[in-house]
Amino acid sequence: MQDILINAALNSSNPVAWFAPTYRMLLDNWRVVRNTLAPVTARASDSEHRLDLVTGSVIDMWSLDNHDAARGRKYALICINEAAMIARLQESWEMVIRPTLADYQGRAYFASTPKGLNYFYTLCQQAETQSDWATFHFRTADNPHIKPSEIDEMRRMLPASTFKQEIEAEFMADGSYFQNVESAAVIDAPDLPAQHAGHTILMGVDWGKQNDWTVITVACRSCNRVVDWQRFNQIDYHIQRGRLAAMVKDWNPLAVLPERNSIGSVLIDELERDGVPIMAGPDGLSGWNTTATSKADIIEALHMALVRDDFQVPRDYADELRAYEIEIRAGAPKFGAPSGQHDDRVISLALCWRAMLDMTPAIIGW
Repeated sequence: MQDILINAALNSSNPVAWFAPTYRMLLDNWRVVRNTLAPVTARASDSEHRLDLVTGSVIDMWSLDNHDAARGRKYALICINEAAMIARLQESWEMVIRPTLADYQGRAYFASTPKGLNYFYTLCQQAETQSDWATFHFRTADNPHIKPSEIDEMRRMLPASTFKQEIEAEFMADGSYFQNVESAAVIDAPDLPAQHAGHTILMGVDWGKQNDWTVITVACRSCNRVVDWQRFNQIDYHIQRGRLAAMVKDWNPLAVLPERNSIGSVLIDELERDGVPIMAGPDGLSGWNTTATSKADIIEALHMALVRDDFQVPRDYADELRAYEIEIRAGAPKFGAPSGQHDDRVISLALCWRAMLDMTPAIIGW
């Protein structure tokens, strides 16, 4: 769709605009458009994300993190990128963006991978019955730059519903990555350790401090359910370590699988010195080193746990599970929470489930 924007700007002196769901995505789009049009740019403003071309046309680029940013403007063409990811797409379109087209009787393009049956889906349905609208459907396989072997690999590794939505660009009733959340997230309150005496207990830990949260998830392999959990932030790491140690003492787990990245490695060393049973990751080192590949492994395993293995989790985790996204970049899946949201519960839960699957700790005992 960037080609549409660029061609419109090169062949007209009228102003055009590009909208992205988040500021991060805007920056990616801005760099591509700015570099492509550098030979015909009279003035470029990185702070305003605005290009003045030698043709007389102007390109404004906006993030819809601020839904009112483009009020009072006027454009001959607008392009809305990844429209299905925009939290308030209907409000942004009807109250802000659509009025900017009135002066020039302008055109609008919406492009996106589907995400459930939200307002982007509504627009596509409406376009089927309106003579001045049109819809176009392109699958990943229609991209000549992506090898068929990559698509075959994603078909093999992704859940069928995810493949249909992300690769085939089909609208799915439940557009989130995790399925069966309503049936799985049924636990209202933690259990007591005495209720699981003699059972196999595992724990997963995702560390955080300032903007992120630390989440500790405790699960019973014998009962196939989460039995206890804590979430907190803006607490010094030695206090966080103390809270984890207290939960370990209460539950006497077979092993704990904490994230190793960043400060995690230091905390793991201290926990091991205190006798906490830390599980080894695939590389044989204590804790889990999160990379793009290893994250995909635990997230996909958690997906199957909810769909196939009847793993029961707290209701507190449901919103994060529903919101969790998969984005396809350069033919590879990238997992994470939507911009501005957290995935600490999901990662802690995924680590806990991985520990339940492995049950081969590097150290046993307390």
